[in-house]
Amino acid sequence: MIDGNLLKALRREKGLSQEELGDLVGTEGNLVSRWERGTSTPSLHYMHKLSEVFDKPVDYLMKGESSDIKERSVTENRGVLVFETDGQRLEVPATLAFAKQFWERVDRMIDISIAAKQ
Repeated sequence: MIDGNLLKALRREKGLSQEELGDLVGTEGNLVSRWERGTSTPSLHYMHKLSEVFDKPVDYLMKGESSDIKERSVTENRGVLVFETDGQRLEVPATLAFAKQFWERVDRMIDISIAAKQ
């Protein structure tokens, strides 16, 4: 779950209104308000967008602290995704386009599941 107080502090630090932050991540300001109050949790899609806007890792947004990971990278080389983190390497036969499409579908499934429970 995202730390709503941290999200609010980061938003204010950037001088953004809830509506402006919503526009940056592709949603409405009232949803940003619910995230900040803790009545709703952003999907993985929005967590990644918030991470980009604030230039903070997702784990920081969730816990208010970063993991010990100092460097992360994902590259594509001839149909193989290569994930590298602090000297660890994982190769997965896929493309960046496939990975993006996969996570978009996961996000939609999560959103549908959350909506069904409300």
